[in-house]
Amino acid sequence: MTGAPTSFYAAPTPIPRTREGSAGLMRISKGVREVRRFMNTLDQTLRSLRATTAAPMLHGLEDRVWERVRAVRANAVLERQWRTAQMLAASFALVTGVALGGAEATAALRSQQAAQLTTPSLAPSELLEGHG
Repeated sequence: MTGAPTSFYAAPTPIPRTREGSAGLMRISKGVREVRRFMNTLDQTLRSLRATTAAPMLHGLEDRVWERVRAVRANAVLERQWRTAQMLAASFALVTGVALGGAEATAALRSQQAAQLTTPSLAPSELLEGHG
């Protein structure tokens, strides 16, 4: 390679400056003014916040949060217990209904069979006489 050695630390080539009355310079100065105005407003706001003595009290905030967490957990436990009791009651009602329904159906069938056995056409005396 021929030529002068280049370095990363060499002075950069000069950037052509805009003319003082050009639109680019006006835009830049306007942006700088806006940033300065924003920073002044921000500084004033921060100073007023530091000066206020009526800051919200955070004393006891953690205790209140943990109290709410404990209340939510207790409600969840009560809800699970109530759900278990409801399931037990529904199961008991279902088993009781099936058992009583079966007993009632059996009693109805037995009464129908007893009524059929006592009809005159099925009496043993009728069958022996050959009238049937």
